Amino acid sequence: MLRMPRPLNDRGVALIAVLLTLTLLMALATAMTTSVNMDSGLRGAYTRTTTGFYAAESGLNRAMGDYRNIFLNFNVPTGSDFNAKTITVGNRTVNYQIRDNNTPAGTPTSLTIPSGQLFGGLNSLEYDYIVNSSSQSQSETEANVAAEFKVGYIPLFQFMAFYSRDLEIAPGANMTLNGRLHSNADLYLDADGPTLAIADNPPSITTVQVSSQGDIYRGRKRANVCETPGTVNVDMLQDTVAPFGDLDPKTLPCNGSSTRKVPASELAAWKGSMVNQVESISVPQPDIDARGAGIYWTHADLRIVLKLGTAGQLPGGPVLPHSIVVEDVAGNIDAAKTANLRTFMVNGAAGTFFANTRPIFYTDVPNGTAPCTCTDATATGCNNATRTCYTPNFASDARVYGGTNMTADLDYRRGGFYNWREQKWMYLLNVNVRDLLKWNMDTWGVNPANALFDPADNTDGGIVLFLSVEGPNSGAAANNYGVRVFGSPILPFPAIAAGGDPTGLTVVSDQAGYILGDYNNQATVAAGWQPAAVITDSVNILSNNYFFAGAAAPAAGVHVNDWQSNDSLGATRTATATIVNSAFISGVDDTIAGGGAGGYNGGLENYPRFHESWSGITFTYRGSYVSLGLPTHVNGPWCGTGAGCNIYNPPTRNWNYDAQFNDVRYLPPLTPRFVYVQQVLFTEEFK
Repeated sequence: MLRMPRPLNDRGVALIAVLLTLTLLMALATAMTTSVNMDSGLRGAYTRTTTGFYAAESGLNRAMGDYRNIFLNFNVPTGSDFNAKTITVGNRTVNYQIRDNNTPAGTPTSLTIPSGQLFGGLNSLEYDYIVNSSSQSQSETEANVAAEFKVGYIPLFQFMAFYSRDLEIAPGANMTLNGRLHSNADLYLDADGPTLAIADNPPSITTVQVSSQGDIYRGRKRANVCETPGTVNVDMLQDTVAPFGDLDPKTLPCNGSSTRKVPASELAAWKGSMVNQVESISVPQPDIDARGAGIYWTHADLRIVLKLGTAGQLPGGPVLPHSIVVEDVAGNIDAAKTANLRTFMVNGAAGTFFANTRPIFYTDVPNGTAPCTCTDATATGCNNATRTCYTPNFASDARVYGGTNMTADLDYRRGGFYNWREQKWMYLLNVNVRDLLKWNMDTWGVNPANALFDPADNTDGGIVLFLSVEGPNSGAAANNYGVRVFGSPILPFPAIAAGGDPTGLTVVSDQAGYILGDYNNQATVAAGWQPAAVITDSVNILSNNYFFAGAAAPAAGVHVNDWQSNDSLGATRTATATIVNSAFISGVDDTIAGGGAGGYNGGLENYPRFHESWSGITFTYRGSYVSLGLPTHVNGPWCGTGAGCNIYNPPTRNWNYDAQFNDVRYLPPLTPRFVYVQQVLFTEEFK
């Protein structure tokens, strides 16, 4: 018998409803749990991917930093620099590798920074590279990144003046400076009565830029004064006023009697030629001239050292208390090259420009014992001219300062040189650079084993000559050591084809440097000009009249060579016109703000230190003034001109930036550069 289902009562209906609701809630809970798990997984994957990306990016940044450091050390990437490298970032392994993207490989692009940009017109060597970087976690690659970047090299010698500290210019006579001036601190512009003009000089110098990392001031730093009469003109980056073909000058006024900071709104009127608050430029440290460790010592082609307290002699000559030697990179005497050097010291070079003197010698210090009366404190009128004033005695009085023919004996000394600014008798290593280059080149052509270096070596852009004085006070904050180059109006090197790259010479010393007479005085490469630089603790200029050979023995009013150094300013310390074509790097004293004349460093106009009366006499200079810090071994302050200080009277300054440095072929060897890294393309790939 078929039974029919019993109808549900109210309690059954309610139970079914509860069961359905529970089922629905359970399904919803399950779905929510699955969703949460999926979201947590996605979040974890995203976090891992992002962390992997940042790790890979750190490898990219590390690679670009590595290359920047290579360039700062005067090198370019080669060989193993292009190998794959690995670093650890957190718990991830990062692999990165760089490849050369230059065409042809290793060859930079020479370019000019566009006008209107900061440092517009400067020439740069730019290298192109591509870097790939990947991060791995538990052997699984999480992210790949890649970038193309460019490394730019801008030579410091493309500035008329470049200071790492405050730069103050306040000439007492009309002065025109051409090209670019930069301070990595503050810049002060003033004129003590005349006109200071910062201008272009077409066709060779077509732009002007006055820039500072700090502020630009109109007026003095040493005193809160803006001098009138006195005019400061700076060319704008425009040419709308006749005569056309050069930039238009604009006056920077005092606007009162006190030094004032020029606001950026006012500087804008120069349309880009005056700029403040620029990013600080990374430049080489002042120890680039350090003996034993600096870049110039380690890269030098020849290191000549005056060793105080180490006896030495020329073959067959008297034993002297101090020797002149060649040292290797470790600071040890190179016996073979020292023998070659002494052969040169005895024989000299053919066709010397400075007859009757030894091509390398040292300047001795008087002993101050009776009857000699010369000491650092007592210099004027004392007796320093006789043979018994030096230990050991010279062979005769005529030999003290060379007399008529210093080469008549083998004593490689001369009498004393007194530096009035330092108020010290100086030990000087003296080198006739022209004769050294000529003798070495001629000797190399006959037998390279008898020479001192390859005269055509262009590894570092030319020849680097390091000169030094090694003694108990070499590292002292103030000493009486220095090096002096003389007799070198030309710098002879092997001939080059027209339009070729001249060899060039950089002379470096960790001590004070002196340039005596014309140096590299030819105007163009075709005429014999060489890319030249002098890098010393301070730069001192002595005129063509200061030091000469072949004159009669000293007698009433007649002075030969250094004999006049301890005289008062006057007839015996009067300059004649002198030409120097060389970039300079040296230490420069700071001006003490508000310190008056006693706290003044003399301004840019006294970057080179003078020691004669130059009144009405022209000092012609073509090059670039770079100062990377304070002098290390001299502390004599600038104290002004005239008889009161008895140091110098200023020259007529015919100064100009040497526009030949705009051609990278014509830069001196190991020209310091500031480096920039620019990223131009970036790609990323996530797993």
